[in-house]
Amino acid sequence: MRPVLFEVLGWPIHSYGFMLAIAFLIGIFGVGRSAAKIGISFDNIIDLGVWVLVGAIVGSRLAYVLTEYQYFLKYPREIISINSGGLAFHGGLLGGFLAGFWYVKRHKIYPWKLADLVAPYIALGYAVVRIGCFLKGCCHGKTTTVAWALRCAAHDDLLRHPTQIYSLLGSLLLFLILWRLRNHQRFPGFLFLLYFGLYSIMRFVVEFFRVGPLVFPWLTLAQLVCIIIALIAFALIFLIERRFNRGRSNPDASADLNR
Repeated sequence: MRPVLFEVLGWPIHSYGFMLAIAFLIGIFGVGRSAAKIGISFDNIIDLGVWVLVGAIVGSRLAYVLTEYQYFLKYPREIISINSGGLAFHGGLLGGFLAGFWYVKRHKIYPWKLADLVAPYIALGYAVVRIGCFLKGCCHGKTTTVAWALRCAAHDDLLRHPTQIYSLLGSLLLFLILWRLRNHQRFPGFLFLLYFGLYSIMRFVVEFFRVGPLVFPWLTLAQLVCIIIALIAFALIFLIERRFNRGRSNPDASADLNR
């Protein structure tokens, strides 16, 4: 583990924040290159990225605070202390989506084709950020005796499942799937919804090996959220696909879908 990667003029550069910045830059430049094909300028992508980043940080922090509300009721000043850790990815997805959706609507940009461009880079960025988690020692797994167990927690030297690496590898697989499907001929927004569904499945599996608060004896809070999100995502794919297919034979319905 290496929570602080290096120093610049005496200022420590933390591994998690550094990897988050790298993920952000990869997304900006990756989406920016592709967005020109649908008539969106690189300047718009930079502005959108800033809003999404702010929304994601706020959303992920709020979700974490709600999850650990008992602690923050005792120490309310810690709510704004992001440097100490505590960001929930599901909250970040929702916060980033809402901020991004507000931006594109305000600037009259069609959101769903852009969302499909963004989806693979969310998966790739998540993988990069998990490197930061591993170096920091957060988001670690349960203790185990498997051959590949590592000392991957910041607060102890116990051998644990390296769930940061599990998530990294799973997210890279999602990136490859989404990248292969990037030229799909299905409805706009298909890749974005597919990412939500596939990520939820991947996260659900990883949670069996990760330390997290339980809502049932066999189910963590994150797993419960994953089930809900996966059901919503795949249900929307099914329903919109049916409507989109009908729209191909009915131009008026197709026009309504693409608004």
